Amino acid sequence: MTENKIIFKLLNGTNTSLVSVCVLLLRCLIGIFLFMAGAGKVLGWFGGYNMEATIQFYTKVGISVPLAYLSSYTEFIGGFLLTIGLLTRPVAFAIMINMSVATIISLSAGLMGPSSAQTPLTFLIVDIAILLAGPMSYSIDRLLIRKFRSN
Repeated sequence: MTENKIIFKLLNGTNTSLVSVCVLLLRCLIGIFLFMAGAGKVLGWFGGYNMEATIQFYTKVGISVPLAYLSSYTEFIGGFLLTIGLLTRPVAFAIMINMSVATIISLSAGLMGPSSAQTPLTFLIVDIAILLAGPMSYSIDRLLIRKFRSN
């Protein structure tokens, strides 16, 4: 009987101590990718084209210059903040809006392919998971909360 419980727990149980590690991995994955994409758009890093070229592209697809800046800096700064786990939920909310718009715009190219919606949709879903879960244990947010609670 105890063998069945162990097998059931292995197959269906949740290791709550590892959930924080899972969220950390998701935050790092999406955060680093968004930081690199944003840094490319803003500064031309990582093979990007810089802000001027980014603005030209965004205006071609009907996005205004202020929204092009907002989108690019959301990826750049938001990606960094997600990676370190600072202001996690507000940043995840901003990225959710950004990736929702990116998904809708890129859907015209289809769901799969080079310019398609697969990447922004994937980022959107991972970001929603982070938004719902919060920063968890391995984040600057958690360190700040512990510091303020101890005072």
